[in-house]
Amino acid sequence: MSKLFVEFQQLEGATTKRHQGTGLGLALTKKIVEAQGGRVGVQSAPGQGSTFHAILPRRSQQREEFSVLDLLPKMVTQDGASVLVIEDNESDRRWLAKLLEEAGYIVHSAATGAEGIAKSQATSFTAILLDLILPDMGGWEVLHSIRAGGPNQRTAMIVATVVAEKEVAKGFPVEDYLVKPIVPEALVQALKNAGVVANGDKKKILVIDDDPNTLKMAKAALQAGGYEAICHASGASGLQAAAESKFNAVVLDLVMPEIDGFEFLTRFRELSTCKETPVVVWTSKDITAHDLQRLRNSAQSIAVKSGFSIEAVLQELRRYVGPTGESEKSPPPEIREL
Repeated sequence: MSKLFVEFQQLEGATTKRHQGTGLGLALTKKIVEAQGGRVGVQSAPGQGSTFHAILPRRSQQREEFSVLDLLPKMVTQDGASVLVIEDNESDRRWLAKLLEEAGYIVHSAATGAEGIAKSQATSFTAILLDLILPDMGGWEVLHSIRAGGPNQRTAMIVATVVAEKEVAKGFPVEDYLVKPIVPEALVQALKNAGVVANGDKKKILVIDDDPNTLKMAKAALQAGGYEAICHASGASGLQAAAESKFNAVVLDLVMPEIDGFEFLTRFRELSTCKETPVVVWTSKDITAHDLQRLRNSAQSIAVKSGFSIEAVLQELRRYVGPTGESEKSPPPEIREL
């Protein structure tokens, strides 16, 4: 019964659902009630049914207005790839902003490490350019703080410094290391190598999930990440879209009525233009050894739905979709928790 109040969980684990939905309703109810100082519970007896209850105080312990939207991570709403530049030198900061804007990126700036951390906790960016020498704290301290949690935990990170020793970056989760003075072409190429594509050159991602709320959330996140998201609510319509247009990658749910994710993959790989298209499976299904074997030759990665965040899906898209829209050879799928 404890699974009932966990995001993206249902008590049945079949591939094809008898009961529709993602399992978010009770989880949202629990969060809303607890945010107002209350608690939820359930009493159930086989063959008799279940009774759910919520206990709330007469007055909320918090006077601030509360909205379901507050439960969702804040993310950029601009239709394009966004880059946060953390640089204390004002002239360098302006020059980098101008360079990136001319290249088609949406630019946000921070003059200190603290400001950069604050902005990274409030907004999801497609990439972060970080100067290692800052007035209030070291760049590695900023990086550790961003990687510790929040909407940019897995965002592509490029570091820049006057230290001409790339060895200092070993062991740190960064996509690239640039030595100042930065060469414009090198910066743009570093972003492309990390899968961060500027406006006007967006990659098309086919998203297939039978839950409309999941599709809405995925579309917003992918657009904020600089991708063009084409969403379909069934395997059948997704297959038709794949037959009519070429996509750079696919984000696929496994548990869907009629045509589930496994059958979709079989038919999808039969299409001549889709034999090597990267597929990121994004599912709440408990993956068995048999499931993994079925996916091994048809999917590149598996991300488990375990919360509202889909940063892991964005990371997998950046990993498998190259800057030219061509996928690299990929290892067998492995389960990566969101």
